[in-house]
Amino acid sequence: MAENRIIVIGDYIEPRDSSLFDLSSTLRLKAKAIDQRKLWESKDCSAEFMGDIWSLFLEPEKEEKIKTVLHSICVELIENSAKYGYQDYDYVITIDLALNTNQLLVYVKNNCNPSHLTELQNCAHAVLDTDDIRKLFKKKLHEAKAAKKQGHSKSQLGFIRIVMQNVKLAWHIEVEPNNATITTLAVISLLNHGA
Repeated sequence: MAENRIIVIGDYIEPRDSSLFDLSSTLRLKAKAIDQRKLWESKDCSAEFMGDIWSLFLEPEKEEKIKTVLHSICVELIENSAKYGYQDYDYVITIDLALNTNQLLVYVKNNCNPSHLTELQNCAHAVLDTDDIRKLFKKKLHEAKAAKKQGHSKSQLGFIRIVMQNVKLAWHIEVEPNNATITTLAVISLLNHGA
């Protein structure tokens, strides 16, 4: 029997006691409770809701920019959770947001089949290791167009879009023999998002 293991990619910050933050909230979407079409439709509404609520707690000059960035992050990460989630496992997509003075931490947690991990790791390392995120975006966009012509849908642009907004990404993955629990962390610096 294979042992459980932990994989950490990037500068992952462990979630702390919520009492240490100025503000925190959690949103849970039970993936099997609704059909896949509705989940795809609801991701944008959920992300917009999170952006609207959280923008109220920020300085006025940062409000609109952070609302836009937060919405974009949530849409991309909820979409990945729905797309790559473990379809045969009754999992919950959890979105935790935590605010402190200088940053907003977004944790999105879901479950997937361990067979998806190599692709995730390759994509994560490509995004974190690149010296030119815009060049990587153009390359992946070209690859996505070529794949579409062959009838495949595999863009790998979501993480790149997030990083292009001056957001840092990291991953914490707990691997079991038949399941992987992935927590993706997006760190939005409140110092870099002025008006």
